[in-house]
Amino acid sequence: MRLIPLLMLLAAEASGQTADQLYSQGKYAEAASAYRQLLYNSPNSADALAGLGRSLLRLHRADEAAAWLSKAVQLKPADVEMKQALARSFLDMGNAGGAQALIESLDESDPHNAETLFLLGELMYRSGFYERAAQALGESLALHPDNPPARNFHAVSLAKSGHLAEAEAACKQLLEDHAKPADLDVLLTYVQVLDEGGRVAEAQPYAEAAVREQPDNPVARYWQARLLFRSGRLEAAAKEAEQGIALSPNLPFARNLLLEIYRKMGRQEDAERQAAWLREYNDRLATRGRQ
Repeated sequence: MRLIPLLMLLAAEASGQTADQLYSQGKYAEAASAYRQLLYNSPNSADALAGLGRSLLRLHRADEAAAWLSKAVQLKPADVEMKQALARSFLDMGNAGGAQALIESLDESDPHNAETLFLLGELMYRSGFYERAAQALGESLALHPDNPPARNFHAVSLAKSGHLAEAEAACKQLLEDHAKPADLDVLLTYVQVLDEGGRVAEAQPYAEAAVREQPDNPVARYWQARLLFRSGRLEAAAKEAEQGIALSPNLPFARNLLLEIYRKMGRQEDAERQAAWLREYNDRLATRGRQ
């Protein structure tokens, strides 16, 4: 055990706090150390294994969490919450196959569990099945409305599956809740919905907010540039688009927008450079498709 976790654990023990209490107080590093101590004394404690796994999940160490949670589930295979935590660790580490097997089993056993439906919705969202994601997330929220991540995924899924009116209402409601920081995906989804409805002036403040919150996000820069272009502010649009490409050079939609801006400005040489990049990009895609 390293010195700092040991000191934290000794301090927790001196105050009489248990591992579960530390976890519930959001002291996840201290809780992890306390659960490790419990496991030193009782290595086959499923609850301690699960507690350590959940603590590591909160510390964004999903790979480590999955190992401990897998052991916990082996010892308590009927425990729903342990299986849900393991599914979450699989999702967070990018193991969609492992997550899917667990989530489908949980959903089959209890199709009305809010957390399982949330996990299913997030899995479908990450896999690009937005209609199914919106359905599962909607069912989860009907059972447990106070789940901000589920609300965010739901709003974006509605937009991506073509339910634009519902998506607009869901995004607007989330963005009007100033008690919580705006989610960037929700913010940009709202911008996209307004833009597709021709409401450029309404979308502009939200695009500006996205750039303010995450100035190094190339997609935020893209949407800012697109709206400026549609508003006829070509110099500002070019600057935003160029910044977006500088942040992420391999975004074809950003390159295409900059091409349009340059052509509109009469900057033919600059436009041709973007067109050449796009031709090379499409050639690479075609070559991969033939392999």
